Amino acid sequence: MMNKLHSTALAAVGCLSAFNAQATLGIFEHGTGIKALGYGGVSYIGVDESTAISANPALAFGLGGRFDLGADFLVVRGGTKISGNAAGPDEYYGSTGKKYFPIPQFGVTTRIADHWAFGVSAFAAGLGPDYPRSPYARFAQGQGAAVEAGSASAQNSLKIAGISFVLAHEVLPGQSIGLAANVQHQSLSTDGTLPFGAVSESPEFVGNQGQHGGFGASFTLGWTGHITPWLDGALSYRSKTWQQKIEQYRGLLPDQGRLALPAIFGGALLFKLAPEWNAAVEYQHFAYQRSNAFGNSLGLLFEGRPLGSDNGPGFGWNNQNVYKLGIQHQWAKDWILRGGFIYSTQVLSKSNTLFNGLAPATPKFHVTGGFTYAFGKGSEITMFGAVSDHRTVRGENSIPAAFGGGEADIDFQSINVGVSYGLRFGKTD
Repeated sequence: MMNKLHSTALAAVGCLSAFNAQATLGIFEHGTGIKALGYGGVSYIGVDESTAISANPALAFGLGGRFDLGADFLVVRGGTKISGNAAGPDEYYGSTGKKYFPIPQFGVTTRIADHWAFGVSAFAAGLGPDYPRSPYARFAQGQGAAVEAGSASAQNSLKIAGISFVLAHEVLPGQSIGLAANVQHQSLSTDGTLPFGAVSESPEFVGNQGQHGGFGASFTLGWTGHITPWLDGALSYRSKTWQQKIEQYRGLLPDQGRLALPAIFGGALLFKLAPEWNAAVEYQHFAYQRSNAFGNSLGLLFEGRPLGSDNGPGFGWNNQNVYKLGIQHQWAKDWILRGGFIYSTQVLSKSNTLFNGLAPATPKFHVTGGFTYAFGKGSEITMFGAVSDHRTVRGENSIPAAFGGGEADIDFQSINVGVSYGLRFGKTD
C-alpha cells in the first residue's frame, strides 16, 4: 500500500506542476480541498476529505482510509491604474491575457496500525497576472532601459506545486497529533519588468528569462481532538519554507533570487449545534513579513539596497490575519450542505502598489457555498462555489520620483467553482 501511495504522490506532483494557481489569500487559496473551499475555507477541522491533511496533518487518523481527487477552476479579473505619472498619461491596464486557472486537488489516507495513519496530499499556490499592455513599459523611457521584444506586455507566472507526506498518531481516544513533511517545486516566469533593471544590482536578470525554479521544503505540525461532547478543537503550524534560489531572477528577487513561502499558523473550533448541524470558526496567520521577497518594502531602494541585493526590496506585503466561519447541515441521508464567510486583513500596503501589479492580492471578503452527495459504496461527489469582493487598493506615494512619481492603484476579484470525487475504503472511528 505504501509503494502505491508513493507512486500516486509522484504522479500528482507531475500533474500539479502543469497548472497555475492564482492568489485569493496572498498567494494561497482560501481553503485546502473542495469541501473546505465551500465551508468558508475552514481546513483545520470538520472537513472529511484527505486533501485537508496538508493544512492539518492530525486529521489523517480520523479519516481512516480515504481517497479524494478533484479540481477547482478560478476566474479572475483585475488590473493596474497609473495616474499622475510624468512618464505617461493616466491609464488603466487590465490583466486580461490569462483569466482562467485550473487547480488540481488530490489526497489519500490509510491506517497503518491501530493508532497510526499515513497520508499524502497535494497542494498548490501561486500568482498569474497577465497584461497584454505592460503598466511598466512607460518607465523604460529616460531610464536607459531598452524595451525589448515582449516587454510591451507584462506577466508574472509563479507556480508552486508540492506534496505533503503525513504521519498521524492517536495519542488518546479522540486526540490526534500529526506531522507533515512538505516538498515543493517553485517555478517563476516574469516578463515586462526590464525597466526595473535601472534599480537592480543584476539588471540583466530582472525579467524575460523564461520559466525557472527550484525545490523547497517545510514541515507542518497539527493537533485535533474533542474538548467537550459538543466542541472539538484544532491547531496547526506550518514552517517557513527553505527554498532554492532562482538564479535567473536574481536581479528581481531579494537575496539574489530567493522567494520563500511564509510560515502559517492558527487554530479552529467546531461546534456541534445539533445532530444535523455544526459550525466552525478558524483563524490563520500568514507571516509574510518574515519572508524578504514578500515582506520587504520597495522603499528599501531609498536606503541604497537595489533589487536583488541581500535583504533587498520585495512586494512589501503585510502579515495577514484571516477569520473564517463555516456552517454545515445534513439536509438528507445522502446530502450535506455547507456555506461560509471569510474576512482577511489587507495584505497589500498602499506605498507598495507599483510592484504589486505583479501580485494583485487585494480581496478582503469571500462568500462560499457547496454540497456533498453520497452514493454507491463509500463514494461521494462534492461541489463548491466562492466569490471574493472586487477591491481596489489605492496607492499613496507608490511610484518613486525616479520613475516619474504619481500613484499605482491595484484591483482584483476572483470567482471559483470546483468538484471532487471521494471514496472511503476504511474505518474512521
